[in-house]
Amino acid sequence: MADLKIGDVLENRYRIEAPIARGGMSTVYRCVDTRLGRLVAAKVMDQRYLDDPIFKDRFRREARSMAQLSHPCLVGVYDFSSDGDNIFLIMELITGGTLRELLAERGPMPPHAAVAVMRSVLTGLSVAHSAGMVHRDIKPDNVLINADHQVKLADFGLVRAASASQATSNQIVGTVSYLSPEQVSGDDIGPESDVYSAGIVMFELLTGTTPFSGDNQIAHAYARLDSAVPAPSSMIAGIPPLIDALVASATALRPEERFADAAEFLNALDDVAQELRLPEFRVPVPANAAAYRSNEHLTGHFTTSDLMTTDLPRETEGLFPIEDASTHTRAFQPITPQPATPVGPVAQRKPDYSPEPVAPQHAPAATHEPVTNRSKISFVLWLIAVITLATAVALGAWWFGSGRYGEVPQVLGLDQVQAVAVTEESGFGAVTEPVYSDDVPKNAIAGTKPDQGQRAVKGDDITLLVSQGRPTVPDVPQSRSASEYRRLLEERTLEYRESAPEFSDSVPEGKIARVVPGSGNEVAVGSAVSVALSQGPAPVTIPNVSERPVDQARNELEKLGFDVTIAKEFSDTIPGGDAIGTDPAAGTTLPRGSSVTLKVSTSVEIPDVRGKSRHAAISALADAGITVESISRSDNEVGNSADEVTSITPSSGNLIDPAHTKVSLILAGRVEVPSVVGKRYAEAKRELEAAGFSVTTSGTSKSSARVYWQTPAGGRAEPGATIKLKTLSS
Repeated sequence: MADLKIGDVLENRYRIEAPIARGGMSTVYRCVDTRLGRLVAAKVMDQRYLDDPIFKDRFRREARSMAQLSHPCLVGVYDFSSDGDNIFLIMELITGGTLRELLAERGPMPPHAAVAVMRSVLTGLSVAHSAGMVHRDIKPDNVLINADHQVKLADFGLVRAASASQATSNQIVGTVSYLSPEQVSGDDIGPESDVYSAGIVMFELLTGTTPFSGDNQIAHAYARLDSAVPAPSSMIAGIPPLIDALVASATALRPEERFADAAEFLNALDDVAQELRLPEFRVPVPANAAAYRSNEHLTGHFTTSDLMTTDLPRETEGLFPIEDASTHTRAFQPITPQPATPVGPVAQRKPDYSPEPVAPQHAPAATHEPVTNRSKISFVLWLIAVITLATAVALGAWWFGSGRYGEVPQVLGLDQVQAVAVTEESGFGAVTEPVYSDDVPKNAIAGTKPDQGQRAVKGDDITLLVSQGRPTVPDVPQSRSASEYRRLLEERTLEYRESAPEFSDSVPEGKIARVVPGSGNEVAVGSAVSVALSQGPAPVTIPNVSERPVDQARNELEKLGFDVTIAKEFSDTIPGGDAIGTDPAAGTTLPRGSSVTLKVSTSVEIPDVRGKSRHAAISALADAGITVESISRSDNEVGNSADEVTSITPSSGNLIDPAHTKVSLILAGRVEVPSVVGKRYAEAKRELEAAGFSVTTSGTSKSSARVYWQTPAGGRAEPGATIKLKTLSS
């Protein structure tokens, strides 16, 4: 495989930071998604298999399968693509390690720890089963533990739809130690096959080894066809019978006798945990995991993806000859074999430290009879005195020894009323003190002061520690004071842990903005509660409000929490009444409540007065606040009347400063001469005079006379020119 180098970039997006692990068909790298700014894992297929349709199909199938599923107990898939000769899968980066690595470090687990791991495994597997998928490769290598202690199921490269998981060839995939009988025999497989493999994983968690072995891989695989999985308690003493029964049900030889799917297995697991009152357990992260070592060097073989299909001869059909993945590892704690008896919620796996018996010490025997000169009467009197003295000494010794003292009774697990009665019957007084406990039910006795079995003076008070159950995260006080909340946490055995501060619009700076877990959540005794203090309101970015009406711009700024001040100024591009911009400029980030100046345009737009009479134009400009500074004529301008405005300077539509609003009007220097031939004289005269011309006539000047000739007739003339008419009486 041609390794990618640190700094290489896949698809112009995923920058290689370090290799994490390598397998037979792929290498996993830690990468940075440069587009989203997050760490991811890139699973890159070995270039030797680029032309192999089986491997390419498996890679695509893993991407499709995992992309369809989304759950905290499953490793998330973000992308599947290719870049040149590299075909890769982009996945959630798991920064902890594998269950295999945890077993290698710590060995077999007590029941409550194994149940905690399997609960997450079965939860993730049940999501796949509910989607109609069969994983086909459940093993510790494919169970990952994130840095936040979340257990996740991974590697869906062998997944098949339940309806399609039928034996169609003499090939099989999987790890031999975890194969189900139907995988070995080549029969159709369904969710029950995953249940069997999960049962083998649980057996290994409890015992540190897998149940079957053989001289070779074929013998190893065939062993499960005829033999049942032994009870875990046959290898590790003290495992409860209910746990044995759970493993037996999951690993039954016949699929129909197992749990139907992971969800049914999970329900049974929870029932057993509740029946045994197993405590909660946070799965530890492997200390020397491949993910932690990836900063320094490439790890060894990546067994999670080493599986390949293998063609088998007919006599070994259904077997997959790969290296046995079972391991024998050291225990979490030293374990001494004990009688196979049912145990409580927490199995005590430790050696018996009872004291060894000590031989009695005898005084040496006398070598001869003592000599006496006393008479019998004196001897009797002496004997009575001795007996009396001995009795007095014995009574005193009894009083100051066992007579005065009593043994603190066993009241663990009793309710408060029963415990008080037992304590008082033993000659002691009883007082109560509330305590929090992960294991003892609420209102039951969790212990005593002094401890049970110790001696105490009769009549003294024995403190009965009454369980309050597991503590809950207290409500944040109304003052939101950090010191006050620290005291509330300590009263409940909880640790105050300050996290990164957060912005808050509602919580003053320095006060508690948020706690995790949230108030009211039940947590383990001694748990840490993360407390985020407020930094006050988050900074706000000034938006671009240019060219918006002033009211709209002001409202937008005020909604963001800014204190807005209006400043008016001229702009030759922004109409009057619209926003020019802000000071500080748009894009500036400020604390909420900061002052922002909104600059508003005062410009005035010159109205279009062309075609209007001089009087009408002056009036329209005055209405807009504009003064006419000068009026002139231009021979280049032609109008319909001598009084018509033909242009204005500055031009209509321009924006001008209201402080300098003077304009110049240009009147027509040449006027179009209207044709009045055929019109009555009175009408013709009015029209010509309205255009600014003088009128003379030869003939009658009666109003009703008809004009039959004019000069000039049409064309253009200077304002005030004389138009000659000839008329006839009608």
